[in-house]
Amino acid sequence: MSSARHRNAASSSSSSSEIPLPPISTNYADNSIKFHFKTHGLITIIQLILSTLCLFYFPQKNLLKDPVECLKTTNILLFFVQFISEIIRWLVYLKSDISNSGYETKKKSKDLLRNFVKNKGKNFITALYLTAFATFVLHLIAILFGVSLIRNVQKTLMFAVYVSLLGIFPPAVAFKNHTPYWSRVFSDFNPETIPEKMVFYPTVGTIVGAWAGAIVIPLDWDRPWQEWPVSCVISAYIGHVIGSIVASIVCYLNPESSALQKKRE
Repeated sequence: MSSARHRNAASSSSSSSEIPLPPISTNYADNSIKFHFKTHGLITIIQLILSTLCLFYFPQKNLLKDPVECLKTTNILLFFVQFISEIIRWLVYLKSDISNSGYETKKKSKDLLRNFVKNKGKNFITALYLTAFATFVLHLIAILFGVSLIRNVQKTLMFAVYVSLLGIFPPAVAFKNHTPYWSRVFSDFNPETIPEKMVFYPTVGTIVGAWAGAIVIPLDWDRPWQEWPVSCVISAYIGHVIGSIVASIVCYLNPESSALQKKRE
């Protein structure tokens, strides 16, 4: 009986003496995330190169000749490119967060990393659901704009998946289903932080590009790239490239947010 009391007392004293490690501030509420041009620029360049290869080089079928088979391969590869790119970006933010928090010991850094993986794992799962929902919405919008419901169903689906992976998946990882952030960034066009700007411009470029590509479809030029959804896929890709470059330039010109970082869970 007495030994049990001693063990309880020892455990309570040891637990009370431990200083709990604060959860990782992946929301950056207390720090201004600086834009490191070399690091972020390199990530962007590699991501764009891989995205280009996924669309024009890796697929065995040419986009002009067989867009469905081409986009099947492209979408699978692009998912992994986007997934890995977002992980690398968040690890860059994590490194900055750890260095700014003062918890730079090896053990505490591992604890922060473990907490980071746990929290961001939930983000990626939510992002998959949001990307799937965006695919459905884009598919429906394409049909409302006149795309054949039955004859082009595979082409429309592959197009919707491609645009969702390029333009919706990155902000979905960042914002999850937090409506105020989606509203402020994309409805009010008011990205305030470096991470927000890095996803805002590519997303806008992708969506605008996909819409602009539809303009040439009804024209009587009789070009192979006018067939649905080739022109929209190519223009969405071009818009994504332009948006990514613009994001890097904007963040370079304003490398540190003047406001506190908003919550990004």
